[in-house]
Amino acid sequence: MVNTAFFVLSKIVGLMLLVESWLLLGLLAGLVSLFLGAIGPAKGCLLATLVILLLVLSPLTDILLARLEVAYPANPDLEQGAPIDGIIILGGSIITAHSDHWQQAELNHSGERITEAMRLARKIPDCPILISGGNASPLDVILGNSGVSEAEMTRDLLIGMGVDASRILIETKSRNTVENAVFSAQLVGEEKSKRWLMITSAFHMERALRSFARAGWTDILPFPVDHRTNLANTAFSWYPGGKIERADLLVKEMVGLIIYGITGR
Repeated sequence: MVNTAFFVLSKIVGLMLLVESWLLLGLLAGLVSLFLGAIGPAKGCLLATLVILLLVLSPLTDILLARLEVAYPANPDLEQGAPIDGIIILGGSIITAHSDHWQQAELNHSGERITEAMRLARKIPDCPILISGGNASPLDVILGNSGVSEAEMTRDLLIGMGVDASRILIETKSRNTVENAVFSAQLVGEEKSKRWLMITSAFHMERALRSFARAGWTDILPFPVDHRTNLANTAFSWYPGGKIERADLLVKEMVGLIIYGITGR
């Protein structure tokens, strides 16, 4: 019950932290103030909204997001150290509602979690593959609908691309990163002390590793994918395409790291 309340609350807070929410509230407050004849407050609201928009569209968004993405090197050398005993794929790359409706895997911008996992599954042909991801829809949680889990959809996709079904383990209850870690640990038991390769988005890797360590995983090799920044080209760019989405990711991860740290998750 506590975990469900935390999940629903996190989704509500996450909605309020979206840059789009800030911009909309700023514009609404400014317009209401104008209609009420409060010129001073209206100017203040509209100026604050403009400042937020300029900060988001500035290179600062990519510079800060890149600091999360470079924390762990891309394409780590799998030949160094002990052999890989298993591959962990964290959910977050399939749009479950769309996939369920259209009866085919509909990938979002994090699809590299699956495509890179497929490449690694071929490169390390004998190790098990653990897919962690339930139904993270707040509405389904509130209404008590189980829905189809992302782990099941990912499993079916990998099998369809040629991965042996006997290699795949699925964890279908998790709705956030901390539950990915806890429920996956329960699934594999003592195997969590072996060397696992974890695939998730580069900006999400730090929070994921912290949660998995707290859940008792002791030897995880991070394999970050889905990089959203490239400072060689964008460090000084004001090009607006995708900036608001990247700003949303940045705020979500920074707040998530803080909250998970405070709550011991």
